[in-house]
Amino acid sequence: MKRLIFLFLFLFLIAGCVEEFDLKLKDAESRLVVEGFVSNLPGPYYVRLTKSTPGGVTPIVDNNFYNRTDSAEPVKNATVIISDDFNQIDTLNYYIVDIDDHKYHDIVFSYNSGFYKTSRLKGIAGRTYYLKIIAEGKEYRASAYMPPVPEIDSLGYYLKKSEMEGKWDTYIPLLYFKEPQGIKNYYLIQLRDDIHLRIFNSSVLWQCSILSDEFLKPYVNGLNVSLGASPRVINSLPTYSADDSIYVALSSLTKESYNYYKALLDQFENDGGAYKPTPSSPQGNISNGGLGLFRASAVSEKRTYIPISSN
Repeated sequence: MKRLIFLFLFLFLIAGCVEEFDLKLKDAESRLVVEGFVSNLPGPYYVRLTKSTPGGVTPIVDNNFYNRTDSAEPVKNATVIISDDFNQIDTLNYYIVDIDDHKYHDIVFSYNSGFYKTSRLKGIAGRTYYLKIIAEGKEYRASAYMPPVPEIDSLGYYLKKSEMEGKWDTYIPLLYFKEPQGIKNYYLIQLRDDIHLRIFNSSVLWQCSILSDEFLKPYVNGLNVSLGASPRVINSLPTYSADDSIYVALSSLTKESYNYYKALLDQFENDGGAYKPTPSSPQGNISNGGLGLFRASAVSEKRTYIPISSN
């Protein structure tokens, strides 16, 4: 449990400087950035294609928490195909994000698109998924195995008293599940129920964590999912009170995906100073110089309710 690490997508890297240096960024070549995800939950699934911003991360145009717009340049007119090792093949359709085309109205999706959407693909644990992209005269490929995930037995919670005067007490979710033995397992724990739409909202704080089973016992008896270090200045983890509902999703990760996310988090420890390595893009699984990650995860979900009488 000591390896529970909170991770937020679109990590904003701040590079420290000792002296000015001309990196000739204007001559740097933009590269394809891929965000793709397949799960065992009902589709559709999405792949987002954009172009990288040479010399830095994509800026946020609107800094309002619930209405953030990134300025990533979308890649249109690409051919995007996902298949699996059981002869499923799905050619994705270009998809314009419509804020009325989803049930999660608490967040406004105002992206410059770049999304491709499946029409019939079904994600099944134990299968390997293959991504093929033809964009702007280049071909990119990636593959992702979907490891099985243990079922969540139950969710619990405990009341954490505030240590600061004037701050509210909050309930902390506790997770219970049987941890498969004899193999190395990696997990992603998510605290929002819009798991299919996470790819849409990658510039908004993502309430999730990554976890290695290195220190887990055969039965995970009340894992505190609020543990971990956040790279954000503002703590974005949800707070729970009586009469609230708690949602937790436990997703399987391959070692490759775990290392990718961990590398993103590690960037915050590297400020580019004299004694630290310069921040760089983490190693994904996109061929031909593409950036990003194509991931396949099995998901187990559970909800619990905190009654008013808990107060």
